[in-house]
Amino acid sequence: MKVAVVLGCAVALAATAVQARADDLTFRMGTYVWLPSVEGPLGLESDRPTPVVGDGNILDNLQFFGFGVAELSGNRFGALVDFAYVDIGFGHDVELPPQIPLEPDLSTKAMVGTVSAYYRVVDGENWDVDLTGGIRGFWLETDFTLSAPNTTLIDAGGDTNWIDGVIGARARGQYGRWGLTGQIDSGWGSDTSSWQGQALVEYDLSNRWRLMGGYRYLHLENDKRRVDVDLDLKGPLFGFTYRF
Repeated sequence: MKVAVVLGCAVALAATAVQARADDLTFRMGTYVWLPSVEGPLGLESDRPTPVVGDGNILDNLQFFGFGVAELSGNRFGALVDFAYVDIGFGHDVELPPQIPLEPDLSTKAMVGTVSAYYRVVDGENWDVDLTGGIRGFWLETDFTLSAPNTTLIDAGGDTNWIDGVIGARARGQYGRWGLTGQIDSGWGSDTSSWQGQALVEYDLSNRWRLMGGYRYLHLENDKRRVDVDLDLKGPLFGFTYRF
């Protein structure tokens, strides 16, 4: 099951999560750019060497990307969708033992999608606090080659996908045109886990357009059978949303 299936659940989640009249609903969506460094083992085949990414920066290796976010809210209930796709070629950021004259190349495609519902437990004058729950899906595909002079020693590829159940919390404050958002969540599956935290500063250009910028950290693990994935992704993000 691909991450696209996870995102397809967004409509159903929104329908059950938002208990409000249609004229009370607010829908906001937008896009952003996340530029994390990536570090950790990324092995998808147990009978092949596990490539280890050594704090490689996505901006230095990015080939293609797509990020999106959406929120449907009404009274105390709402639904959130977050989607990220990247195509990265790490090359020399793959760690090898010293003094080995080999040429590594690691190409990775990854999708991460989170769909969650929330309930507002604090509805204050300036600050709101929400409890969140949902699912997060992952899809990873790698192509790893290791070359010596005039020959290719290893040419291996693999892919995997999984889903974690996710619970978390979000707090947001609004002061005039400025807003602050902090969010943290944790996910678990069968031999898989993930957690992330992010902090954002937001600025309302108008009653519809909103700019945002901040920092996100995502950790993901998968120890299923042939898979050895234990990655940390951390870095700045910036983007905008539009309220319909």
